[in-house]
Amino acid sequence: MTGKIAVGGITRTNELVLVKILGAAAGHSLSGRALTALGNKSINVTCVTSFVDKDGLNNICFAVGASDLDQTLGILQSLEDHIQARSIEYQRRCSAVSIYGPHFSERPAIAGRVFDCVGAAEVEILMISTSFATVSFVTHEDQAAIAINRLNDVFLVP
Repeated sequence: MTGKIAVGGITRTNELVLVKILGAAAGHSLSGRALTALGNKSINVTCVTSFVDKDGLNNICFAVGASDLDQTLGILQSLEDHIQARSIEYQRRCSAVSIYGPHFSERPAIAGRVFDCVGAAEVEILMISTSFATVSFVTHEDQAAIAINRLNDVFLVP
């Protein structure tokens, strides 16, 4: 590995719950319905990712604050007839770690370097979410400090 790559910073958000809506019927606007319903109740959703699986079913994963879990589950249950999900699962005691920089979209292998270094530290990645300027992931709360320390070893952080 060559020298450290300069980044804008690293952030950590604790006390999150990872929520997964799995196997929702296609064509029912899972993301739109679920995220709008949560937003309308002032529930902040972070690190969203979604995909359609090999059976054509919709899946979405996102993090909410631990204090919003009960309300989140109630809202999702109220949408059950519309989203027709096979399951709604959640995992407590998670943290989101984000590394950001203004030119990430112009630099190849940023995400690869992030996940190589946290993987070498045996940090379990529960979900990944990226943008043009940010690479974020959710891990267990007790592994977030390990991930950040390792990222600081590999990246030049102000």
